[in-house]
Amino acid sequence: MLKVLLVDDEKWVVKSLKSIVDWRSLGYEIIGEAFNGVDGYEQIKRLSPDLVFTDIRMPGMDGLELIRRGNELDKEIGFIVTSGYKEFEYARKAMQYGALSYLLKPFDETEFVAVLDQFVQKQLKNKAIWQMELLNRLQDHDEHSDRHLEEMMGRLGFEWDEQIGAAVVVVIGLVELPIPTSVPYLALQTGRNVKAFIVQGDFIAALAESLAAKLPEAVSGIGVSSVVHQSSYLMNAIGEANVAAYQYFIAGNKGIWHAVSSGGGLAEVMDILWKLNQTQQTELVDELSVKIKSLISENRFTIRNAVSLYNWALLNVYKLEDEQLLTYQQLANRFGSVNDMMADWESLLRAYCDRSVATSPLNLPVPTFKKIVAYIDEHFREDLSLQRVSESLDLHPSYVSQLFRKEASETFLQHVTRKRMAHACKLLAETGLSIQEISESAGYLDYFHFAKIFKKTMGQTASQYRDIDRGSS
Repeated sequence: MLKVLLVDDEKWVVKSLKSIVDWRSLGYEIIGEAFNGVDGYEQIKRLSPDLVFTDIRMPGMDGLELIRRGNELDKEIGFIVTSGYKEFEYARKAMQYGALSYLLKPFDETEFVAVLDQFVQKQLKNKAIWQMELLNRLQDHDEHSDRHLEEMMGRLGFEWDEQIGAAVVVVIGLVELPIPTSVPYLALQTGRNVKAFIVQGDFIAALAESLAAKLPEAVSGIGVSSVVHQSSYLMNAIGEANVAAYQYFIAGNKGIWHAVSSGGGLAEVMDILWKLNQTQQTELVDELSVKIKSLISENRFTIRNAVSLYNWALLNVYKLEDEQLLTYQQLANRFGSVNDMMADWESLLRAYCDRSVATSPLNLPVPTFKKIVAYIDEHFREDLSLQRVSESLDLHPSYVSQLFRKEASETFLQHVTRKRMAHACKLLAETGLSIQEISESAGYLDYFHFAKIFKKTMGQTASQYRDIDRGSS
């Protein structure tokens, strides 16, 4: 709900404002009333409303001064002026002070609703921009991280309290969490069907308990981080909760999980993998399988471990270098469960030991390469991987990788990234889509992954690119 403060020295006007529309149905809540400018200013400082309706002429402090001083508080407050016909010139001057609109007394309900709807749309647009700024700031730590993060969270209605701290709840699935309005939280879309909720620390235990008691139907997994008391640690908390949420992939059933240490054991697995890499002994694959299944049964195996092991196999079996590796979400989408992944992983390793994965001679005809490029051009906006391209065209991944280097003087990943970045830049320049929507349209399931790649490739964030492009046009 957007918070509204009503300021007018005539009580009948305040009463009229309260009754002219059904505020709650329009997304608003009246949180205060004031009958002079001085009291109005004090309530603005104390209540931090989103929108203030103010009269022009009032005792103690007029509406123009109230707007000017309210803007100096840097609380991102909108002002709408209410005035009579005789004060029309004052209303025009108020617009110069930053008022969003003015409404003449007596009020017209249709006009009133239109102004409120316009403000809602403006706030939704601002909220999307601030959320992207917050996500970028979470990812790019610097010496001013805490202060900037807290300011951005404040803009989005979440007041940071260092003593209480906050935890993160990551939800995988098409659902809005049933979080009570009394719980201070902030929701961020971090990927396709993935949301991160920053929740005030003293509410997290009760919230987690209520979610566990009645898990929403469309949820695959929910992960809960530990409480952090420094805002710059929130990115770590998001990472913790993200890993915990994907535990459904390991457990084979949906549920809610708290972030815990993996408890070790993976070092032994990596030792066996190193031996396998040196000797190609098939019996080591069986040893690996037994060890990993033991870790899974002991709840000491996570999606992070699964991604590391699967990507290790792709790199070593196919002799790839910087080709696209799978993320948590891609791995979970590709395989129904960790058991399906393990079966494919073991197959890769056995082929590796049997030396059946041979390096392809680079004598494939050019039309084959053109066919590969055409497939990528058609599908790069989807969740595309080297493995998917290879399987779709009945080619071996190492063939595709080597052919790219020969024919295009770039890797498969470089080619796909170039296509995706050009598409993202076009959408940033020519559309009003949110950056989250553009991320998904460009083929990235995870916003943080998109943000990292965009900045690395373009030398600036997507928000900066959009601002610069529009500033120059």
